[in-house]
Amino acid sequence: MDRPVAQSESPLEIGRRLENILRAGTVAEVRHGKPARCRVRSGDLLTDWLPWTSGSAGGASRRQWWPPKVGEQCMVMAPGGDLLNAVVLPGVYSDKAPQGSENPNAYRLDWSETEGMEHDAGAGMLTITCEQGITLRVGQAFIELRRDRIVLSAGGGSLVIDAEGATGSPDVLAGGISLRNHVHGGVKQGDDDTKDPK
Repeated sequence: MDRPVAQSESPLEIGRRLENILRAGTVAEVRHGKPARCRVRSGDLLTDWLPWTSGSAGGASRRQWWPPKVGEQCMVMAPGGDLLNAVVLPGVYSDKAPQGSENPNAYRLDWSETEGMEHDAGAGMLTITCEQGITLRVGQAFIELRRDRIVLSAGGGSLVIDAEGATGSPDVLAGGISLRNHVHGGVKQGDDDTKDPK
């Protein structure tokens, strides 16, 4: 025996819910504060504030933060067609925002029009481009690449390379010979050259 159809399960309601299960749209607004949310325009519909998917969202030990951008194409996924429980899946290429590469071996990430990184698995090459600088840290040690200098720092020592040359602190060793404290043998007065440093 068939059970009666409830008012909420009318053909119109079922059709509306089916239409809402997966909707294409464009990010209309983004809220970056906690909790992070965005609103999507899909046709005449403007959604409520919805969460978006991320590469990882496991808390402080495993998470990725890269909010969608207003104008970015996306999909709205609503389990059961209920837009109040929907999630936004950003990252749909469009004619206005095409992909950044045509290389099938590349992983490319653009942070701005002039900054980003690309790994070409075919060439075995990683390229990182930044306008002002890059800092790599391992504990207290770091390498800092800037437009006008390179700084290497580890264990209390540092090396700075810039337009003035290379400056090391507390000292620079080459072949075990101290740049600051080496001595020369065979020193005589006059025009004779000294022997090699030791």
